[in-house]
Amino acid sequence: MNTQTIPAPTFEEAAAFILPFDKFQDKTLAQAHAEDPAYVRWLAKQMVPRNELGHRIKAMATAYLAGLNQPKKRNGNGHTPAQKPVSKPSPAPDAEKHAHPRIYTQITRSAILHIEDALAIGKVRLFMISYQRGQGARATAAHYLDVEDARVLAFDLAVRGALPVRFTDYKGSATGLNGQPLSRVFKLEDRGEGQRAPIVFQVSQGPGEVVGEGAIKPAGKPTVEIAMLLTRWQARRLGHALQSYLQAWDAARLLKEER
Repeated sequence: MNTQTIPAPTFEEAAAFILPFDKFQDKTLAQAHAEDPAYVRWLAKQMVPRNELGHRIKAMATAYLAGLNQPKKRNGNGHTPAQKPVSKPSPAPDAEKHAHPRIYTQITRSAILHIEDALAIGKVRLFMISYQRGQGARATAAHYLDVEDARVLAFDLAVRGALPVRFTDYKGSATGLNGQPLSRVFKLEDRGEGQRAPIVFQVSQGPGEVVGEGAIKPAGKPTVEIAMLLTRWQARRLGHALQSYLQAWDAARLLKEER
């Protein structure tokens, strides 16, 4: 008897997993659960996988339900404390609509890039999904870009229409990979003239190593690597959308401080 072992996905990866068939085709697990929780429970507990994709769907559904069912910590009086636990699964993308509004979405034949508002913590969230038509999502990866860097990159793309130098940003979490360090790397480069799609967005994540004062560096090859190639026109559209959003956010913040 063959036993197929599937690496346990994170709660965030499971929530963003796009279902490839059935009544919730092209919707995420989080969306499916919001509409029909029993269906997701069936995927996790009763569905019998017949191939590798089936095993992956079952693993995703199991991880999503496990994240939802994390027990709440209680104090000595039996009440849930007001302070949130230090370690907590990230909420599903649909549950974060108000926390992380969508700024811009770019879709190509094999990848999706969502640029989202995480400005409350001084970041712009880059969430990428690789997919195959007819089969749904293959992998997901996220990166949190400092707003100061996002401003410069948005200007270069919107106004210059090009990048003077390659940009690489290292981020991560000390416990983001099943309790172990998780490395996140974002690369943005311009391949130069003569290319139909010269602007390359790439987000990768995998095992990390804590160095210095909490910094995370990659430890070996990434487990997920998603790239997207854009034409200069597509890159300029993205740059203008991000630049306009950040300018509006700056203006609203200044008005709030003056009151």
